[in-house]
Amino acid sequence: MVTRKTPPAGRTTIQRPLGGTEKIYWLLDKLYCLNFAAYVELEGKLDPDDLQAALSEVQEATPLLRSRIVVENNKPSFAPVDPEKYPLQLEILALRGWRRKLEQQLDTAFPTGTAPLARFLWFRGKAAKSVVAIVFHHPIADGRSGVHILLETLRRAAGTAPPPAQCPARPSVQELDHIRQKHPVASKLKEIRFWLAKGRELLSMASQLPGYDMNASGQRQTASIELAISKSRSKSLLSACRAHETSVHGAIGAAQVMALNDEFRTRKARVMALNSLADLRGVIDGDLSEKDLGLYVSTLTTLHSLDANPDFWRLATEVRDNLQRIITSGDADLIHSFYPGSALFTPDVSGAQKVQKIVALAPPSSMLTNIGRIDEVDLGQGLAVRETGFLLSPPAQCPICVTASSYRGGMLLNLLYDRGKINQTQAKRIAGNLLRHLEEAAQV
Repeated sequence: MVTRKTPPAGRTTIQRPLGGTEKIYWLLDKLYCLNFAAYVELEGKLDPDDLQAALSEVQEATPLLRSRIVVENNKPSFAPVDPEKYPLQLEILALRGWRRKLEQQLDTAFPTGTAPLARFLWFRGKAAKSVVAIVFHHPIADGRSGVHILLETLRRAAGTAPPPAQCPARPSVQELDHIRQKHPVASKLKEIRFWLAKGRELLSMASQLPGYDMNASGQRQTASIELAISKSRSKSLLSACRAHETSVHGAIGAAQVMALNDEFRTRKARVMALNSLADLRGVIDGDLSEKDLGLYVSTLTTLHSLDANPDFWRLATEVRDNLQRIITSGDADLIHSFYPGSALFTPDVSGAQKVQKIVALAPPSSMLTNIGRIDEVDLGQGLAVRETGFLLSPPAQCPICVTASSYRGGMLLNLLYDRGKINQTQAKRIAGNLLRHLEEAAQV
């Protein structure tokens, strides 16, 4: 007979069906991995035993890190697991080539039923520099909460974190959507109008990015290009955004759209689309914070008419205004409300293919996910966080995905793409043009 330790007081477990957003990500993951990774570049010494102990504390406090996904009554659901049987283990790897190793993690699936739904990696060098990373199965986390969990683990390992607090088992985005909960009729009308508008958008879409294949493929080679923006250049860009009454996200989105527009051979007016991942924590019920691990984002698609010589700041303002209008109207989660209730989307590859066919009807677009400024972390004892960022597996219908984060005044962008669909030369050219547009904007 196995003697089990008594769970800590206040510990909750998660046991519920996947919400709409979680189910979409879980289904599409059956066609191509939708993992993402948060990482931190460190300077200083870190003890592996302290790091493993910190991981155990974080897992014990976080219900989603003590869960797996199972299919019950033809529905994918979260089910609790015993952390002693399914511990979140530290894996130590060589620092050399860490970035490519982390990219490969994005293409390494978490099979249904496996646990835990995260992997923790420490890329350790001979000197004082190293990289720590946590790779998530996307249905359990988003960029902001993923970075927070990683930094929380480091605080615990360094002994600078307070005693661990138990996190509640949170509901899904759809359960916290106040419009759907309080105004079901109005929500349904909004949903109908939303999809009618999507049909009109599709009719206005111009040709897609030259050479890009929108079909889903299980065989992928995710690659990334890092674009670091210095503290002084980031400060200049922020000042320029304020002067033009727009946001940094709007500026990055404008640079991204213009960089893809540069790939067309002819200079003429065309319509370009941008997918932005928006954090819904501020517009749904539940008093969620960045400390709540979970998938609380929505994909918002905005269309932009570009003339032969696009105006950067007009486009940046348009990106910002369109996103704000969608969020303040309460329509931010409508795109994810369509899928989960239909029996057509069975919890298997066939159901995933049906979802992908609908997803692929959307305008060809690139994706931008920006988690904004990360508060500076003081680890003490000669241990310092030099940089923090995140990578994710780009969806099949997006030629590129750009992740953005700011730390200690600087900004870090990562451009991700599938080597099977876009070659390295083209990816580097797009990345270079994106950075050029941002640097030119910062000089205004």
